[in-house]
Amino acid sequence: MRIAVVGAAGAMAQVTLADLLEFQDAVEITAIDRRPIAHPDPRVRPVAADVRDVGAMARLLAGHDAVLNCVTYYLNLEVMRAALAARVPYSDLGGLYHGTLRQFELDAEFAAAGVPALLGMGSTPGITNAMAGEIARTLDAVDEVHVRVGCVDEGASGPLPVPYALDTLLDEFVLPPMIVEDGVARAVEPMSGFETLEFAAPVGRVEAMYTLHSEVAMFPRSWPGLAAASFKVAFGRELYEKTRFLVELGFAGREARVRDVAPREMLLALAGAQVAPGGPPRDADGLRVIVRGRREGRRVERIAECIATPRAGLPFAAGALDTGVPLAIAGQLLAEKAIAGDGVLCPELALPHRRFFSELARRGLDVRFEEIPS
Repeated sequence: MRIAVVGAAGAMAQVTLADLLEFQDAVEITAIDRRPIAHPDPRVRPVAADVRDVGAMARLLAGHDAVLNCVTYYLNLEVMRAALAARVPYSDLGGLYHGTLRQFELDAEFAAAGVPALLGMGSTPGITNAMAGEIARTLDAVDEVHVRVGCVDEGASGPLPVPYALDTLLDEFVLPPMIVEDGVARAVEPMSGFETLEFAAPVGRVEAMYTLHSEVAMFPRSWPGLAAASFKVAFGRELYEKTRFLVELGFAGREARVRDVAPREMLLALAGAQVAPGGPPRDADGLRVIVRGRREGRRVERIAECIATPRAGLPFAAGALDTGVPLAIAGQLLAEKAIAGDGVLCPELALPHRRFFSELARRGLDVRFEEIPS
């Protein structure tokens, strides 16, 4: 099994690499990054490349069984086009709604080439989509799909303890979230729609808000005529307050403001220089999907939930594990040709759900389902 991991020096990619090395006996990994880092395992071959050079990337990807894209979502299309040119199955961590819609435009080309491109295979999108798809399989019709996520970190320290790429986090605070209401997609105000959620321990009670996310673009494609869809996430209070303050102060801006430097670039550089906290990670993620639909003429509401915590003996936080692990499983399934169909695909329909959940369970990520009495 030959797997290419793009953006291999990033935090999520480190989890994907570790998972592939632990759970795949015969794997060869090409670890691609602008600034590649050495890896102690001889099965990993670091390679320097610029993902914006589609032709060079296509030549590098040729002959692999799958390419797993961990670069920032702004560059998803470039990596997709390279995978398409090389005719290599593709997967990534999501396109933050508008990027996902642009990725869908490549569907006909991937289908014609006989190549699957499986979008959004992290925690959310990813695990959440698989949970929604498994519930939908038990229904005659799907009317609503809502995703709710809670993130807590008892061991967080440092000036700005971000759970994943700060660039993406800032976009989730400033870009208008999209929801589907009465069958129509519309934008709502950033940092709005607050809702109290109760997750199982150790997540507990959290306050969630609307953010822009890929699932709201994916679900209507999978279930045409969907009446409602939404995504809300709860961050820790400290992270929320600090990020909101920075956004209101203008640090999410991309235009050069002071000495030809954009505020966001300065913030990304300073946050990236933070020293990682010592000790084992102490965070947790709650992933929940609520699906409402009909079965045998009766309205049905079902909920799926996954609680992610750090795995003993591993240095990765829960929020990194539940993001990087599903992408590694996607690589395995793509390499085994276990994904249904070619073209640009959504996990809720393309994944072999039970196999996927079984692989998650092997890594300590258990999914449970519950039907709400009517």
